[in-house]
Amino acid sequence: MSWALQIRWLWFQKTDSDRPWKGLEIPVHSNARALFDISIVSQVGQGTNVLFWTDKWLFGCSLAELAPSVVAAVPLKTKQQRTVAEALLGRQWPTDIQSGLSLVGLYEYFQLWDALLEVDLSEENDQHIWRFDNSGLFSTKSAYRAFHIGATTFEPWRRLWKAWAPAKCKVFLWLAIWNKCWTADRLAKRGLPNAASCVFCDQTDEDIQHILTDCVFAREFWYKILEPVGLAASTPGQEDQIFAEWWRKARKRADKLKRKGLNSLIILGAWSLWKHRNRCVFEGGQPCIQVIMQEFNNEKQLWHLAGAKSLQELGLGEAPN
Repeated sequence: MSWALQIRWLWFQKTDSDRPWKGLEIPVHSNARALFDISIVSQVGQGTNVLFWTDKWLFGCSLAELAPSVVAAVPLKTKQQRTVAEALLGRQWPTDIQSGLSLVGLYEYFQLWDALLEVDLSEENDQHIWRFDNSGLFSTKSAYRAFHIGATTFEPWRRLWKAWAPAKCKVFLWLAIWNKCWTADRLAKRGLPNAASCVFCDQTDEDIQHILTDCVFAREFWYKILEPVGLAASTPGQEDQIFAEWWRKARKRADKLKRKGLNSLIILGAWSLWKHRNRCVFEGGQPCIQVIMQEFNNEKQLWHLAGAKSLQELGLGEAPN
């Protein structure tokens, strides 16, 4: 967001000549400047507000893209100051080239010369177009989104990261949704010792989706914590084998006033299942509904004390005095 806001300075510097700081060096991050440079296309009118060597104004490209060897021979200060109007009036741009050109550079030079012969300046104002918005105008929102083009999406992000829960529980669930927890399936892929079957039900191979949603033990546990708040109908069924998808459907079924509390409740429930599983695997315990319910209630009271108001609003009891 900071980079997107910094690009706003660059946009105003380019398009608003009335800004009192227009001629000053703006301290922006290199990533912000790089995105700005590739996002602006200029349409030349008078040519007084378009930089000849660096702006994208010829065929939608900058001269650095069309003739890199020629541009490399131009001093940096000149590239940052020379406008299109100054360069084309009287064909003064060749005088900016301060060092010799190779054969490739000479070829680019003559190609550039031919292309510039077709450029005619007019009395209209120069226009700068922001490529990431249909209006052609800059917005911080479009710049922010441009930074995330190609990023991997995470559908449950809002109900996970916006819910009230300790950070360690959120991080665990984030890993679980991405199937990154060290359950038997993940250990087997790496040739590491692992349990032959689910420690809860002993009926199928273990993976994190099974532990949290598909296991009969997990379903009984979810029923016992959802039933007191009137959401027993949201208990995972046989068709619910992906935790994140079940969570999405359960939240959709709940009343809007209960959704925040439900998100915290589901995070707490998943955390309790994971801790109970680990106790069975590493401490030799036995899966027991009564035990996990006691662990769940103890943890719930701690969350109440820590300020989990959404759980209290859900009707799961009040924090102890």
